[in-house]
Amino acid sequence: MKIAQIVAPGASEYERKSQRVDFAALSQAGHQVAVYQSADVAADLAHLYGKARRVKIPHVTEAELDVPEAVEDHYWTANSQPPTANCLGTFARRSLKNIIEQTYVRLTRTREDIEWRLFERPPAPEELSGIAVWVDPALSDDDRDGFVAEALVAGNVVVTSRTTPNVRRLEKGRTGFLVPPNDPNELTHAILAALFKSELGQIKVSAAKQTISKFRPRHRLRALTPIYESLLR
Repeated sequence: MKIAQIVAPGASEYERKSQRVDFAALSQAGHQVAVYQSADVAADLAHLYGKARRVKIPHVTEAELDVPEAVEDHYWTANSQPPTANCLGTFARRSLKNIIEQTYVRLTRTREDIEWRLFERPPAPEELSGIAVWVDPALSDDDRDGFVAEALVAGNVVVTSRTTPNVRRLEKGRTGFLVPPNDPNELTHAILAALFKSELGQIKVSAAKQTISKFRPRHRLRALTPIYESLLR
């Protein structure tokens, strides 16, 4: 198949990383894949990442698909390093500014040795390996940009909001700590437990190792291929 990937300027980080995963997997499977920013393309079908202008050829939109999430190959092959003690990590978004500030104030009332690193770009595998606890305080179900799957693959202890994407990623809490969205008190308690009750964190990490294969790109490719094929019938 000749597949056009159309990446809109406002595409989310989740959509952008899904595009990168799809490009690699589809290319390896022998398909012709090219990336565009406009909707005027010549291909068998198009996959839209973000809100693109009207497309005339058969197409699917990432936001409307129910296919497995995938983590890029280089996260699976990275060499892990000992994390920095009491170091938190979060992929920063403007919507999270208040919840992070409120939570950090509460954390410092208990401990003065906690560092919280905010990443303005997708964290590299080596950066994740330096984090003790990955935190994603997403506020809504449509925020999938927390790089939680990548943190699970990297072996981080993970604390996230109980949004629909994160409940799925964390197997309903079996592989990480889930807290109510926009609740700095519960988020503080969960972070402290993840940092300083190592036996609890290791139980979650061990469970995650048993389930992270669901994030392999091949599972997403296996789900995407019949969807694409249905557009050409």
